[in-house]
Amino acid sequence: MSQDSDSRVIAIVIDAATPQLVRRMIDHDELPVLKSLLSAGEWKKVSAPANIGSGAVWPTFITGTDPRFHGIHGEWRWHPSDMSLSRYRGRDLTPFWQTLADNGTTIGILDLPFMPMIGLENGFEISEWAPHDVLEGHIQVAPEKIRTLVSNSPPHALSSDRLKTEGPKDLEGLQRLNSACLEGIKVRGKLAQALLQETNPRLAIIAFTEIHRTGHFIWHNVEPENEVYARDEFANLPALKPDLKDLLREVDRQIGSLIDTCAKDATVIVFSLHGMRPAYGASAFLAPLLIEMGFARLADWRGQSWRERALTLMAAVKRHSPDMLKKLYYKSLPQTTTHRLARPTMLPAYDWNQTRAFSLPTDQHGWVRINLRGREAAGIVAAENYDEICREIETKLRALTTNEGKPLVQDVLRTSVTAEDAIASSVPDLVVHWTNAVFESPLGIKGSLVKTPPVGTYTGQHAGDGFCIFKGNSQSGLPDVLLAQDLGALISRSLS
Repeated sequence: MSQDSDSRVIAIVIDAATPQLVRRMIDHDELPVLKSLLSAGEWKKVSAPANIGSGAVWPTFITGTDPRFHGIHGEWRWHPSDMSLSRYRGRDLTPFWQTLADNGTTIGILDLPFMPMIGLENGFEISEWAPHDVLEGHIQVAPEKIRTLVSNSPPHALSSDRLKTEGPKDLEGLQRLNSACLEGIKVRGKLAQALLQETNPRLAIIAFTEIHRTGHFIWHNVEPENEVYARDEFANLPALKPDLKDLLREVDRQIGSLIDTCAKDATVIVFSLHGMRPAYGASAFLAPLLIEMGFARLADWRGQSWRERALTLMAAVKRHSPDMLKKLYYKSLPQTTTHRLARPTMLPAYDWNQTRAFSLPTDQHGWVRINLRGREAAGIVAAENYDEICREIETKLRALTTNEGKPLVQDVLRTSVTAEDAIASSVPDLVVHWTNAVFESPLGIKGSLVKTPPVGTYTGQHAGDGFCIFKGNSQSGLPDVLLAQDLGALISRSLS
């Protein structure tokens, strides 16, 4: 692609913005900039692999490949070579804009979730300025000549990871969070404008991450009548101000300012890869349930090494610590520190010689990994038995109900058809989609002694679909549904 072309693209991410809410606000004249864009452009549905895991959606967009190729499904990565976990860093991903930059196109990227740094010499790339997802735990800026501009920008309130809330009744904490996000949107918009004016990139991707942060904690304000919130914790809660709509209105205003900063004939793309839906915490019973069903077994105390014993004790202390102590722990320590301390205790001390399948740590879906021989270092399941054990686990999971007979499982996805496919795959073998019944407290599972309650107090979790408003010369002929892995190619074509 030649550098002397005048075509420009600005892509603006409203991370985790729910399509139905955005479209409703557009139709009610609450988002005038997006309404104007839509009147001259097209509305498209975006399909991303959130059905595998929300952690898969941005790597899919960034690389233009699906999760089976890039291997990312969540914030924790499983390493079958040594049966361990590590925090996702994104360093081994090659973004679609690498080729553009190599061919002389000036690129600007601000706070795109899960973004890798490639060391741009022109334009700008800024990671973790005020992120929702923490990778390295500190801001990264390139090229060096724009560092002063970034340093002189007013700080974003979310750059402090101690801005946390304690659930739907923590009205003061939620108010603080919402206000910080509202001010943060304004600060982010001003920084983005300054970067565009200073570097004049042909392609700019600007991400507003504040909607994602608040959506997790105040979704009960968006859908207060949903069955998930029919419990005492949500009774008679006052409405919060600013609310999620106020934040979206401010994003709309900032988008207008960014468009005014760019060339008038620039292609404008506003999109999200997934939205939000009601929840209350995340289910945490799959690991002990697989043990109870006989698919996994814990190593006994005598069979553990001294290190494994220490980790087992540490995990037990964390599980049984008072809630107040846990809150103090997470408030007092930086998130990167809690991640580092958590990593060794994320999995129980399994007896791998007696474990055929196990659960991987998750924030939403259930993830089951088969201990497959030839893939896992300690694998015991032969390739010819792969399909059989997957079907056995799926059948038992689909039969799960509460003590009152409510189904717990909505669907079970197989990510690999054959053992040969699975051996080359880094994603879970089975992905379990739960029903709203898993949020009940106390949760009783029929025929089971497992009593693990949901983890966390967030009230919104990731939903499947995103949206795209596309305004540009290449908008005609676009399909009604855009795949996340194809968006990068669409952006690249819009530059030519």
